[in-house]
Amino acid sequence: WGYMYGTEYDSVPQPIKDYKVPCAVCRTSQFSTVLMIPARTECYQGWQKAYHGELVSGYYKHKASSQYVCLDEKPHTNSSVTDYDGKLMYSVQAKCGALPCPPYEENALLTCVVCLK
Repeated sequence: WGYMYGTEYDSVPQPIKDYKVPCAVCRTSQFSTVLMIPARTECYQGWQKAYHGELVSGYYKHKASSQYVCLDEKPHTNSSVTDYDGKLMYSVQAKCGALPCPPYEENALLTCVVCLK
């Protein structure tokens, strides 16, 4: 069997460290496509920006699947500080190699933007 964990902010901006991450589902009838673009803060021409922030994911050495999430620059938290260490969110850094540097910079934190069309 598998386990489902709540998620906490971990290696992210200090004011929200160890707070639980609220679940969010966004729905709109105005847009049919949502695109998250890592390493950008602005959308491509013809797209509308929903928000931008910092790219986060699970820790690379944890033995669990993960995905990249665009954490809003003004993130919300859920209740009070906890430290259950279930599923944790970490800031994402660029690693040069298959990822070309430049334009990326080794170990630089990556931004992200969520765009609507």
